[in-house]
Amino acid sequence: MKNTLKKLTSVLLGATLAVSGTVCAFATDSDDTTDFCVKIVHTNDIHARVEENAKSSIIGMPKLKTLIDSFTESSDMDLVVDSGDLFHGQSIATLVQGESIAELVKACGYDAMTAGNHDWNYGKDRLKELAKIADVEMLTGNVVDESGKQFFDNEYYVETTSKDGQELKVGIFGVIDPDIYSKTAGTNVEGLTFTDSAEYAIKASSELEEMGCDVVIALTHTYDPVSLASKVDGVDLWLAGHEHVEIDSEVTTPDGSKSRVIENGYYLYEAGLIDLDCSLDSDGEVVSIDINADKADYSAAQNLEENAEVKAVLDNIKSEQSVILNEVVGSTPQDLDGVWEDLRIDETNLGRAVTDAYLLETGADIAFENAGGIRASVKKGELTYGDIIGISPFGNYIVTKQITGKQLVEILETSIDIQKKSIAANDSGEYDAWPENSGSYLQTGGITVEYNLDLDYGKRVISVKVGNEPLDENKLYTVATNNFVAVSEYYPQLENAEETGEYSACDEALIKFFSQSEDVILKSVTTPRMIKTSATEPTTEPTQPETEPTGTTEPTEPATSSTDPTSATGTTSATQNSTESNNGAVKTGVAEVAGTVEFILLISALSAYVFSRRKRS
Repeated sequence: MKNTLKKLTSVLLGATLAVSGTVCAFATDSDDTTDFCVKIVHTNDIHARVEENAKSSIIGMPKLKTLIDSFTESSDMDLVVDSGDLFHGQSIATLVQGESIAELVKACGYDAMTAGNHDWNYGKDRLKELAKIADVEMLTGNVVDESGKQFFDNEYYVETTSKDGQELKVGIFGVIDPDIYSKTAGTNVEGLTFTDSAEYAIKASSELEEMGCDVVIALTHTYDPVSLASKVDGVDLWLAGHEHVEIDSEVTTPDGSKSRVIENGYYLYEAGLIDLDCSLDSDGEVVSIDINADKADYSAAQNLEENAEVKAVLDNIKSEQSVILNEVVGSTPQDLDGVWEDLRIDETNLGRAVTDAYLLETGADIAFENAGGIRASVKKGELTYGDIIGISPFGNYIVTKQITGKQLVEILETSIDIQKKSIAANDSGEYDAWPENSGSYLQTGGITVEYNLDLDYGKRVISVKVGNEPLDENKLYTVATNNFVAVSEYYPQLENAEETGEYSACDEALIKFFSQSEDVILKSVTTPRMIKTSATEPTTEPTQPETEPTGTTEPTEPATSSTDPTSATGTTSATQNSTESNNGAVKTGVAEVAGTVEFILLISALSAYVFSRRKRS
């Protein structure tokens, strides 16, 4: 009977939320129990999407506040919480290092949150400041300083409420996946350690129980919240972020208890609405905890009135920022592609623009930009400062390092391997199929690379030119990249190299690039760098001895292969003629061509035949 009533309540909630508040419903078994209704509104991975966007189905914070007030109106206790990646991601945030988002968080009445990887982008000290501005408890207890002391001010958020002579106490802790440490620039978390998340969660849940908490809730920003929850006793509800997926799972913990794990998508496409009903007996002991999870997406929220207070805060922020954001700082002669998927499966014309901006700023030989570092497309025509911040919102700066030609090939092999796995994921249509490091695929500048995706890892790079010169494996080349890529664990060749220079912020370099003449920009964005080919070797013998890339661990191949896509920029990444001269470009990982002149002629004829067939297909 109780479960039936609860399901009915959930259905009615979804149907009536847009026009009215909701009432908690209980079916108690005894007059000796006291029933408490806790209503929780949960968000995660908003990434500064705080404005309503009907086209993108984003709720926006003024309507989110109305939703919060409507949903929590009849509760005995209400909680508004977030699971990270809140303060960063759009120009409205980046322009003031997150302060605008913090002001809106305060206006919405958030109680607690845990830190996501992007929340560290302005630096650890700034994150503490933002928490204070937002008047929110930042719960990320497994982050400690050099002395082993917890970095954030408070470890737990505890709230109590009384009813009929009984008191309900709810405790919340937060945890971040230690593997996320590498997802922000090292300087942002310098001096900090992210400790084991399961060990900390076990400790935290035990301490909250000792403090008399009847209900324990965990906020987590992690890769696999379901697995984490299954290792920890004493947590009733896990509210997760980071993976940008919808999760609603029940797990069994080591002592045989049940725990609920919920994640609510991303970008404020929806907000989680959770009824947590807790019954206490006459001695104050927990008799039952019932959790019913619903959510409100844009269709449920679109007819709500905007909360006047939050709208006023947002309007004031936009007014203050409009002068700067609307300032024209350059132009582009064509649309530039910053689509998430496109950046991970091939080079795009926007990737070319970003890397050439780094070359212009530094005079380096080569430039790299990670796919995850480019966050928005732009349209042909004038570009504003807001457009630039949209492309590069992270506040990163450009650094230079030196690597050998051989190390360059190793880096390219790793990047191409990520690309191949990303292509397979994109073809599958499954979000979960994308490799964890898809954002580390490299957009490139200063080089021209022929590569063959059909070959084995370590042998896919066929030829490389740096500028107009063939690669010299023993020569040192200067690489310009952002300070995040410079210390990436996926590219130890860069990570272990000494910095040779620090330059402007990435957005400043982009402004300089787009201030150039239209002809210069057009040539930059339409000149391919990464060229797919079916060839297995360059036609001209290299000037350097043949070597295979070393120093990187060979990754596991994807389970399925895929057809090479056409470049999303409009420039076709077509198969190249294997007889095209490479001007002595270095050969890497290709079997030595040995034997007679007849054998060489046979291979040449076969290559010409394959190419002619592909041209016809």
